[in-house]
Amino acid sequence: MTVPRQLWLCVTTVLLVLANADAVQAQARPEPQQGIAVDQLWADFNHYVLIARADLAQAAATVLTQEANEDDLLIAVESGGYPNWHKQIDRGLKMDGLSSDVVRQLGDRIQQAKVKHSRDPQRIRDDIRKLAEGARARMNATDRLRAAGQFAAPDLLATLLDDTSRQLHPFVMAAMVAIGRPMVDPLSVAIPELEPVTMGQVAQVLAEIGYSKVTPYLRQVLESETVDPDARSVVQSAFDRLAQKSGLPANVAAAELFLTLGQNLYRAQTQGQILPGFDAASGNGIVWEYSNHAGLVAISVPGEIFGDVLAMRAADTALRLSPELDPALSLWLMANLRRENGLPDDAADLSYRYKHAPVYYLMAAGPLRQHDVLEQALGDADAKLALDAIAALDATAGTEALVRREGTAQPLLRALSFPDRRVRYKAAEALTNARPKEPFPGSHRVVPALAEAARESDLKFAAIVAESQPTLNMLAPKLKDLGYRSIGGLSLDELSEQISGGPGIDLIVTNLSADQFDGLYRHSKHDYNLAAVPIIAIVSAEDQSTLKRQFRDHHRLHTVDAAEVEQNLESAIAQARSAYDTMMSSEEAQHFALRALSLLREVAVVGEYDAFNVADAKPSLLQALDDDRQPIVTRAAEVLALIDETETQQAIAEAALDDTRVTETRIALLGSLAESATYFGGHLTVEQLEMLLDLVTSGQGELAVEAGRAHGALTQPTDNVVQLITSH
Repeated sequence: MTVPRQLWLCVTTVLLVLANADAVQAQARPEPQQGIAVDQLWADFNHYVLIARADLAQAAATVLTQEANEDDLLIAVESGGYPNWHKQIDRGLKMDGLSSDVVRQLGDRIQQAKVKHSRDPQRIRDDIRKLAEGARARMNATDRLRAAGQFAAPDLLATLLDDTSRQLHPFVMAAMVAIGRPMVDPLSVAIPELEPVTMGQVAQVLAEIGYSKVTPYLRQVLESETVDPDARSVVQSAFDRLAQKSGLPANVAAAELFLTLGQNLYRAQTQGQILPGFDAASGNGIVWEYSNHAGLVAISVPGEIFGDVLAMRAADTALRLSPELDPALSLWLMANLRRENGLPDDAADLSYRYKHAPVYYLMAAGPLRQHDVLEQALGDADAKLALDAIAALDATAGTEALVRREGTAQPLLRALSFPDRRVRYKAAEALTNARPKEPFPGSHRVVPALAEAARESDLKFAAIVAESQPTLNMLAPKLKDLGYRSIGGLSLDELSEQISGGPGIDLIVTNLSADQFDGLYRHSKHDYNLAAVPIIAIVSAEDQSTLKRQFRDHHRLHTVDAAEVEQNLESAIAQARSAYDTMMSSEEAQHFALRALSLLREVAVVGEYDAFNVADAKPSLLQALDDDRQPIVTRAAEVLALIDETETQQAIAEAALDDTRVTETRIALLGSLAESATYFGGHLTVEQLEMLLDLVTSGQGELAVEAGRAHGALTQPTDNVVQLITSH
C-alpha cells in the first residue's frame, strides 16, 4: 500500500506529539485521524518494541487500538513482516515504560479480528472452493480452514453431502484431516445419521485423525441393523484401526464405550481440564447436533458446564442403547445436577432438551442411584451435589435404604465426616428422619453431628497456631479487629477439645515455618472439623515460594509475607473467604441450629428411638443455654428436659431463675423445668428451690403461673401453697 506524503506527515506528527507527552497524556485518546496508515503503524510498533523505544511503541499502539479499523488491522498483521505477532505483544507486555493495558488491548483486538474473520461463513465457503485451485491456493485455504477449526465443519460436511461438488470431496477430506481434532466432535455426532457414501468418507477421515474418542460413535454405527453393507465395511475398518490403537476388545458394546466416554468427560470437568470443543475466544463450549434437514448445528453453552453437558449427552446415548445400564443413569443424574449447580446466574443452557429439572429425575431414580450420586459427590468434595443427593434420599428413602446399603460403605454415614458443615448437618437430619429403631454401624455419629449443628451461629471463629506465645498474643487482637473470635495455641493438638466442642472454625492462621507447616496441613486435612477450612500462612518471602510450590494445587492455602502482615493480612483473609467461604448467614445458621434441636427433641422422646443416645449432645445443649438467641435457648431447654440427669435439670433451673433474662424466655424455661420434674422428679439444689419459691411468691402474671407449675411438678411441700393462700 502506497501512503500519500501528506497523510504520512500527518501520522508522523501524531506519533511525535504522543511520544513527547507525559504519561497521562500518552494514554489519552488521540483525536480521530482519517485514513491512517495502519500497515505502517503496525510496522512501527513492532520496530520500536524490538529496539526498546517504549514511548514510540506506545504511541503507535495507542492509535492502532483506538482508531484503526479492525479489518485493516488484520490485513496489516497478516501481510506484514511479523508473522509471530503474538511474541511481539508478549515482549511489549514486559517492556518497562510501555503501558501493558494498551499492548493488551492491541493484542485482544488482533485476536478478536482473526477469530471473527476465520469463522466468517462466506470466507469458509470461499476457502473450500479454493481447495481445488492448485497447490498454493490449497495450502493457503487449508491454513485458513484450520484457523476456523470446528466452525468449518458444517460447510465442509455439507460439501461432502453435495453430489454436484464431487470434484472437491478428496480435497475436503484432506482438509478435514489437516484440521484434526477440532473436527472430531461434529463429525462423530453426524456419522450415525449420514448417507452411506458420506458415512464412509467421514469414517475414513476420523480414522486418519486417529482420536480414540470416536470409537463409541463408530461402534454405534456397527450395531445398527440398517447400515449399508459397503458403509459398514469402511466403518468397521476405521473402528478396528482405532480400537487396536486404544487397546479396546473387538466385541465391546457401544453403550459401554459411551459410558466410559461420559465418565472420562465428567472426570475432566472435575479436574478443570480444557476439553476439545471449548472456544477460548468466547469462553463457551460448543455442542454439536446433526439432522438431515439442518445439517450440523453448533450450540454454545457456558464454559463452566461444558464437560457436564458432554458427559450427560454420552450417558444419554448409552441409556438409549442399553436402558438397563444403571451406571449410565447414575452418571446422567450427577452430570445433570452438577450442570445446573454450575450454570452462571445470568446464563442459560440452550442444549437442555428435557422436560423437567434435574431434581425431578433424581427423585424418580430412587435410593440406589441417589447413593451413587452422593458417593461421587463425596469423592469429589462437591458440597452442592452432595446436598442434592442427601435431600433426595431424605425425601424418598426408608430406613433400610438409608443405612443398609449392601456391598459398599454407606455414603450417607460418610457424609457425617464431610468437610462442609452443611453436608454433615443434612446427613444427620436424613438419618434421624429415617426413624431407625436399632443401632447400625456408625449410628453413634449422628447425635454429635446434630449437636454441632445446634451450636451453629453467624459468628466468625479463627484458630491460631503460633510458633510462640508472644506471636499468639500479637495475632489475636489483629483477628479481633477483623471480626474474628479466636482460640489459640502452639499446635492444633492443644486446640482439639475447643475445636470439637465449639462452633465451627472458619479460618486457621499460622506463622509456622514451611518445614513445620506440612504437619499442620496434614493434621487439619484428617480432621473433618478443619478439612475444608482456609489457612493463612504468615511466613518469610522464601517460605512463601516454598509453600506455593509445594501446595500449588491446594486451594485452601493462602500466604502472607511476614514482613507485610500489617498491610496484607486483611486482603489475604478476604481472598481466602472468596475462594472457599465456609461461613453462614445469621438466618441460615439459626435455621440449622433450630432444626437440629427439634430433631434432638424427637430423639429424646422416651421410647421413640433405640438407635441414638441424646445424652451425647448434652455438652452442646448446656452451652446453648447461654446463647444470645432466645429461640435457641428455649429449644435447647426443651431437649434437656428429656434427659434424666441432675446436671441438666439444675442447668435449666439456673437459666430460668436468672432475672437478667427476658420474661418470655424465663417463662419457656420454667415450662421445661416443670417437664423435667414431671418425668424424672426433683433434683434442684436447696438454693434453687428457695429462689423458685420466692419467684412463686413475688412473681406476676404468666411468670408466676409457670413458676407455680414448676413448683408443683417438683413435688414441694404443700405448706408452701397453704402459706401462699393464707398470706392474703
